[in-house]
Amino acid sequence: MKAVISRFIMVLGALFFIGILFSREFRLELGQIVESVLFFLSPYPFHVVILIMSILTGIYSNLIQKFTIDYKRMKEIQKILREYQKEYIEATKQNNQFKLKQLEQKKNEIQQIQSEMMSMQFKPMLYTFVVTIPIFAWLWEKASASYELVTGATNYGNLTSELPEVFLQTLKPELYTVVAPFAGQIHVVTPVLIFPWWLFWYLLCSITFGQIIKKVLRVGV
Repeated sequence: MKAVISRFIMVLGALFFIGILFSREFRLELGQIVESVLFFLSPYPFHVVILIMSILTGIYSNLIQKFTIDYKRMKEIQKILREYQKEYIEATKQNNQFKLKQLEQKKNEIQQIQSEMMSMQFKPMLYTFVVTIPIFAWLWEKASASYELVTGATNYGNLTSELPEVFLQTLKPELYTVVAPFAGQIHVVTPVLIFPWWLFWYLLCSITFGQIIKKVLRVGV
């Protein structure tokens, strides 16, 4: 039963990832579902909402890693692969055909070990997608629709014509502007480097708090 649930979550995570990449309608529906759950955050400034979401997803993703990855086994695999690679490089430099033949015989075993490590890394990522992708879709929807309401532009495909009025009423302009260094007051979708400001802020918060949470939960220790 545990294996069935695990596979279901992984498949769901993969479907969310594919859906948000290739289907605009899927993103909109996913964002609306999250809005029905997190509607109580609507009165808060958007940058505060992003901060809260980054902390929550940081806790969730680190807990997933802590309980799904066997770090002792991971370190064993990494050690085996490092030693194999070192021996292979030395044998190649020395043109040691006997040693190279021995290492070639171990190649299938090494490939199986590499597959095991990839599986250990891939599984928690798909688990994390189940939560992070819906939240990302929701944040994108709110930021983009707010921009269209404020500017009258249709850069995001005229979202405001597709979203319910009750949702649009929560997008108060003052909640979606921030004061950025060297730029002054900007809307949260204004580009910073190559990202919209809200995505840059989300990544910054996620990386910062993710590292703090990782140390608090002793993930990987």
